[in-house]
Amino acid sequence: MARLAQTLGLTDVQSDIVANVRRFVDKQVIPVAQELEHSDTYPQEIVDGMAEMGLFGLMIPEEYGGLGESLLTYALCVEELARGWMSVSGVINTHFIVAYMLRQHGTDEQRQRFLPRMATGEVRGAFSMSEPELGSDVAAIATTAKRCGDDDYSITGQKMWLTNGASSTLVAALVRTDEGAEKPHRNLTTFLIEKPAGFGEVLPGVTIPRKIDKMGYKGIDTTELIFDGYRAPASDILGGTPGRGFTHMMDGVEVGRVNVSARACGVAQRAFELAVRYAQQRST
Repeated sequence: MARLAQTLGLTDVQSDIVANVRRFVDKQVIPVAQELEHSDTYPQEIVDGMAEMGLFGLMIPEEYGGLGESLLTYALCVEELARGWMSVSGVINTHFIVAYMLRQHGTDEQRQRFLPRMATGEVRGAFSMSEPELGSDVAAIATTAKRCGDDDYSITGQKMWLTNGASSTLVAALVRTDEGAEKPHRNLTTFLIEKPAGFGEVLPGVTIPRKIDKMGYKGIDTTELIFDGYRAPASDILGGTPGRGFTHMMDGVEVGRVNVSARACGVAQRAFELAVRYAQQRST
């Protein structure tokens, strides 16, 4: 079936990538999406297939083992994934945001430490900003990181609505640090927390409780994250300088909106395809 609209001016590489994702969705995602959605089952085989295609490294520079593709290519791939099942596009979104934040704001050491493994999907990213008492009011964040000597912080508090909270192995978490700034948002810092996948106390002082039940957006794991005196080295501060977390997170959210928009296009495309098919069946 023809698409509603074509994106003009794509390179041969871009066209091949998008076509491969479309074939993958038709073969591996659409036949099982309804079953996985209804059973709220994590799509591990689909995720493994995305890793094999290099989708987790789609926008990671080639020097770190990624494909080095553009935001446009990413958006078109997300559209195809969401066309098969919207939850699958959510698996890749927080990973994409964290990789983008590292690329734009991380230290050289942090990029070398994480991006090559993120490109293969060995390390998978989650993005943690919200808390039980706040969503978009980022300046009101209550989770705190207090200095313990010159090189360590102790983090305590509760984060909420982590997409890929259990399946991820790297969380970019926004917390409050005491920088002495008058403006609240200048006292926020992003920490990069590498952890094992799974539920329970995954690290001393870091607990991922059970998956949150949702009315929709099934299959993907959405969780809380509880810090209880977790000791984080200063080297895990994104960019190496505290107090810049608000800027980091807003930059990540801005590009994350591309994923959300592309998802809507993909869902609409699939709805159109099914409507046309139904009309054809009715006419015969």
